[in-house]
Amino acid sequence: MAIITSIVAVFSLFVIFPEGISAQQEQTFVTHNGAVVQTSGEILDPVYQVSEVEFDPEKYLREFNYGRVSTLESGQTVREFTIIADDDKVQEISPGVFYNVWTFNGTVPGPTIRATEGDLLRINFINNGSKEHTMHFHGEHPAEMDGVFEIVGANGGRFTYEFEAGPVGVHPY
Repeated sequence: MAIITSIVAVFSLFVIFPEGISAQQEQTFVTHNGAVVQTSGEILDPVYQVSEVEFDPEKYLREFNYGRVSTLESGQTVREFTIIADDDKVQEISPGVFYNVWTFNGTVPGPTIRATEGDLLRINFINNGSKEHTMHFHGEHPAEMDGVFEIVGANGGRFTYEFEAGPVGVHPY
């Protein structure tokens, strides 16, 4: 009788928890940092199934916007960029999860601006959003070019930021 009870108990577990049977199937998914992983275990929080990935997250590590490059008479390099902000976009941030986002040149995150310390940066900011906005370049810049005082109006407002690139580092905006 004990053997029959044990068999019924084990069989009941498979009926109640059928995923225990399918957990042995190999699955492929992409993690939050873009790594492709294969496992036969259970995936508790898959970010993307490989077939759903529509972008290459490492693209942002390989492709940079160097701007329109020119040289002043003094020999200083000028890098000119145009950044267009928009707040009227809904983007899928995880499969089935949609969120209202600010985009810069249509992307989240915005484009990487790359320069050499000492270059003169000229950034033409166009605010196509419905709210006032600025660009705040983290680092040491003149106050009038730091994104604090020059609120850019909505619906096509414009402001041109101009400052020397530096100090060396990563400066999110």
